[in-house]
Amino acid sequence: MNVLLSRKDTVRLLILSELVSRKEANQRDIARKLHLTPQAISEHFKELVSMGYVRVIHKGFYEVTESGIEWLTKNLFDLHVFSEELVKKLYSRSIVAIASGELKENSKVRYWYSDGFIFAKEAEDGNGVALMPAKDGEDVLVKPLEGFEPPGKGEIIIVKIPDVGEGGSRKVDYEAFSRLIKENPKKIVVALGVEALVSCRKIMVEPIFFGSKEVCIEAAHHGCGVIVACTESMLDSLLVSLVDENLAFEIVSFQKE
Repeated sequence: MNVLLSRKDTVRLLILSELVSRKEANQRDIARKLHLTPQAISEHFKELVSMGYVRVIHKGFYEVTESGIEWLTKNLFDLHVFSEELVKKLYSRSIVAIASGELKENSKVRYWYSDGFIFAKEAEDGNGVALMPAKDGEDVLVKPLEGFEPPGKGEIIIVKIPDVGEGGSRKVDYEAFSRLIKENPKKIVVALGVEALVSCRKIMVEPIFFGSKEVCIEAAHHGCGVIVACTESMLDSLLVSLVDENLAFEIVSFQKE
């Protein structure tokens, strides 16, 4: 990062940037913008010309050469990589939350987990600071001020659905299944197997189908409850995955006699 370690290189980068971004630029305008004296800016331009980074168009006016563009591009890229890595590290110490109510930049907030998401609300005794303004429901970056307990694992309820050879969706007690869904309105509903998908649709619920096992596991790890309609032939595979992930579950059956 020579351009940050050397003041001369920093000024060169700023001068070349100004020349590239303006159609016409002279020493006086650039000196004024960079708060440099006429003598200082003149010395910088003499060096840039001698290095082959800048050439004179007419008295007092300059343009960047290909060599200058190459030098500027390399150093800007190095700066970009440096700043990107630094921003990532800073963001890794922050939390992305959903604003509950309008938030002002630098206001104290109380943030908490609910249904697998982090929410933040303005509060004098907050455990974080909003790093940007946000409207209700918007994403907001929060800087924690104290330790924060991660959420517990979400509850997983598995509803066994018979294989099609055993009656499939025709054998499901839809009154009981529908009641379970209504009693748990915040839980995510996923379906493993076509019989399970059809069973959900019969009670007017459109579950997550593709990638449903992965969704179930990730949602539970984030503290979100999940109802899994699972065709019996796929049950063993699901249980192995949940045990491997150290996730607790309950199995229910709404099969009609």
